[in-house]
Amino acid sequence: MSDKLLPPNTSASRLRRKGIILSLSSQILWGTAGNVAQYLFNTTNMTVNWIISFRLLLAGIILLGFTWMTHGAKYVMAVWHGFKSSVSLLVFSILAMLGIQLTYFMTIKYSNAATATVLQFTSPVLIIGYVALKRRKLPNFIETWTVLFAVIGTVLLITQGNLSVLSVPLPAVIWGLLLAVSDSLYILMPIKLLHDYGTLPIVAWSFLIGGIIMNFIQPIWVGFPPVNWTTFWILFFMVVPATVFAYLMELQSIPLLPPVTISLLQAAEPISATLIAVLFMGVSFNWVGTLGIILVIATVFIESIPYHKKPIKPKHS
Repeated sequence: MSDKLLPPNTSASRLRRKGIILSLSSQILWGTAGNVAQYLFNTTNMTVNWIISFRLLLAGIILLGFTWMTHGAKYVMAVWHGFKSSVSLLVFSILAMLGIQLTYFMTIKYSNAATATVLQFTSPVLIIGYVALKRRKLPNFIETWTVLFAVIGTVLLITQGNLSVLSVPLPAVIWGLLLAVSDSLYILMPIKLLHDYGTLPIVAWSFLIGGIIMNFIQPIWVGFPPVNWTTFWILFFMVVPATVFAYLMELQSIPLLPPVTISLLQAAEPISATLIAVLFMGVSFNWVGTLGIILVIATVFIESIPYHKKPIKPKHS
């Protein structure tokens, strides 16, 4: 069919669907990684700093090498040719990419993956507040209710109605709030960098920069865990699918979707984490948890309502 015969907003709708699929896929990988990290902390002597150092450094080397071979040196190094872009990349790598890694795993360390996910889900409030201040306009009805549904649904899903499980140590609360801040920065900060220089080099450099910084704190050759086939495949999963692929897909979705939408699609992370626990670890949830799943999934449909009322203008092709 000729493009001339397509509705005016077909291209924009296709980009939006692509962005949703990419974002949801990354959240599912992260939901799995949270459980894997919890398993590592419980069954091995791996520390948070070592896992982050290993994960970011190796992922950065892999992705940077891949980008260099497929796109050339000029494409890889372009971001460093300008002072402003270089500073922006460094700030994003430290505050957002490294920040979200460190705060997420530290929250898991002092509590668990479920609590970390719940605390992370306060980030939509920060996103909506930022967007409202930038636009000098109060959040609309849809944004307000989608955030309420998402937060309430996630809490019900994780706690299954027993709010006492959220009574976490103070360090976990502090790291969890920092996680929400890092998550908000991770969504908002790289939009211009991605538009100007592409996803691959920005993700690759941010991994590598974060990994190098963490290796000054915890070198990967210090405290290297005993390796067997189980730990090998776990570490492979943590580096390649749950880091390289997940962040690449998420950052590819950022220019295609509004920041509020991306923050709300993070609901897929607790859903995937819970389903994995139910299917493979024998965990069950009651009707309250089921209601939480329904509320969380409903946010995606509620938030999409305005886009059926007017054409979408994609941020870039």
